[in-house]
Amino acid sequence: MNEKRLTAPELVEELRSSLDVTDGWIPALSGTAGPVGLLENAGLTEVADRLQEFAAAATIPASVARQLGRAAESAASALVAGDSGAYGHLGAAYAYVLQAQRAAAEENAM
Repeated sequence: MNEKRLTAPELVEELRSSLDVTDGWIPALSGTAGPVGLLENAGLTEVADRLQEFAAAATIPASVARQLGRAAESAASALVAGDSGAYGHLGAAYAYVLQAQRAAAEENAM
């Protein structure tokens, strides 16, 4: 199987779509009492900040919040890393968001 690696802009877009104000799964998980999602043109700085806000929100289950906090740290690290290092941090942020999504699904299954 020949899988294509996501590019750095695609990774940022995947992170942003998880936080989308209209249909992102993270804002949906936190409900109306949690932070507000992002607009589609938000930059990486806003993505990292919003991930941290959701990680700290009382409405997010602890298992999900841990992964979102790690994603926020990785996204913030991508902002200060050089081009070669930024990709690795973005990939880590995306992986943490995927782990958070799995944790959220497990929370909902209980």
